[in-house]
Amino acid sequence: MDEKNLIKNAKLGDNYAFNSLLKPYVIQAQQTAYLLLHDYALAQDAVQEALIQTHSSLKRFEPNKASFKTWFNRIVVNCSLKQKRKQRFTFQLQDDFENNDNPEKECILKEEEQCLIDIVKTLKVKYQTVIVLHYFQELSILEIALTLNIREGTVKSRLYNAREKLKKIVLSHKSNLSLKGEYFWKES
Repeated sequence: MDEKNLIKNAKLGDNYAFNSLLKPYVIQAQQTAYLLLHDYALAQDAVQEALIQTHSSLKRFEPNKASFKTWFNRIVVNCSLKQKRKQRFTFQLQDDFENNDNPEKECILKEEEQCLIDIVKTLKVKYQTVIVLHYFQELSILEIALTLNIREGTVKSRLYNAREKLKKIVLSHKSNLSLKGEYFWKES
């Protein structure tokens, strides 16, 4: 069944259609939440809240305004940022990925991305968000603008500024990093 029919059936209360509709997006939602929150448990909570909100507000989804993927990503980002606001302390990334007894955790982050994530999390939230959505979730400028409800020019500006900040960090710590410092400032 295609996405359009799944949405239609899910709006009518078909839980199987709702689950089928969201299945392709859940892993990406967990990745997005984790990359924004730096805490596996908080990310799981944010995704769970996003799923609940998606279920309760699906009847208000309008496919002519945004794709389902973009609409769901907006909910995930908003729930993640809400979780982040609840936590008034600075998150210290705990290496809960050392224990690889859970394949889901292995899927969330690749080992080579860990260094990049550590660098990205030093940025302000507005820069972290566009970096995560663009480079880790591979959303286009337009999709990010729709997800965050900001203009495309604002997304481009934030990406540019974030890349410049990341470039300075990587180049100043190049001897300590295995990165070549090229990942984020490649023009997209």
